[in-house]
Amino acid sequence: MLDTLSDRFLELSNIEYFTFGFNIFVYLFSSSIVSHHRDIDEDTIRSRTRLVHGLNILVFISFIASLAFHGGEFPADEISRTSLTLLASYLIFNGIEAFLLSKYGEEIEVMGVSRKVETPTSRTLELVAFSLIVMTATIGLINVWGITGLLETTGVIGFLALIVFTTKDYWLRDFLSGILVIGGNSARRGDVISIPEAGILGIILEIRGLQTRIRDLAQGHDIEIPNYSLLQYRTDYLRKSKGGPFRDFVEFNIGYGIPSETVKSYLSAVYNSASESSSSLDSLREPKITIRENDNNAVIWRLTYVLERPYQLLMVRNAVNLAAYDLQDDFGIQLSTPQLEKLVES
Repeated sequence: MLDTLSDRFLELSNIEYFTFGFNIFVYLFSSSIVSHHRDIDEDTIRSRTRLVHGLNILVFISFIASLAFHGGEFPADEISRTSLTLLASYLIFNGIEAFLLSKYGEEIEVMGVSRKVETPTSRTLELVAFSLIVMTATIGLINVWGITGLLETTGVIGFLALIVFTTKDYWLRDFLSGILVIGGNSARRGDVISIPEAGILGIILEIRGLQTRIRDLAQGHDIEIPNYSLLQYRTDYLRKSKGGPFRDFVEFNIGYGIPSETVKSYLSAVYNSASESSSSLDSLREPKITIRENDNNAVIWRLTYVLERPYQLLMVRNAVNLAAYDLQDDFGIQLSTPQLEKLVES
């Protein structure tokens, strides 16, 4: 085996030298390649680096196999070229992604950190580039494995149409939804969104070709949802808009018999106490205190306030509810809707 490998090393072609050298280069600089062009979190960098290293190992093993089994029935050369094609395609897409981000990206601030993120133009072009690279790589692999009869019979266009038709149920809906969402600029990285039907409240981290990754505000873990969900369900974008600042509210069920001025003073004190513990509340704006509904068992009061940082929505709600609980006795107000309890006891 060693003699065979030694003899084959002496007979390496230029493409084989290139494959070996290219693979070593990518392995040594993999971390820089996957992370130098954008601000991404450590978990994403590690996952992308593992993917590149996996492709490196695949290329290296197939390269050794092509040396050891050269000339036999084992398709070692085809496997080697397939591995190289996959690795090159991934790196080309990373390069295109870097170029589009530097050309069309914009600077925004997410959770106190300035980042350069995608715009609708850059993300849409990324999706188009991804589609073209996948199609090109597929045709290249067909030529590597010598299955050119399919291309000769149906033509390139017919073959691509066949691929799209047979796989459309798995990706086409989400892919087109991603283009519509990105192209319409309805969702951007850093936006806080709420999808009530799916029980999701979080920050958009990345809109990919088929899925959107969201950081859950309550638990802090990442969620991946199909892009189609952003169009299928009601999606609330919790951010400032041209219509004015972002507002949020907390509602309280307060029993009848308490003067409205007392309740207003109570809720104003609740707001002032919460604003002291949270920098996200706009202290220069007065809260809006209204009655949403005179319900059968209690009056539903709404405390509306301006929120400077929508991603702290849950933290502010918690501060408001905590202040409301602590200040009950000071104003002689009960949040437990005592009238309802009396009905249940009777």
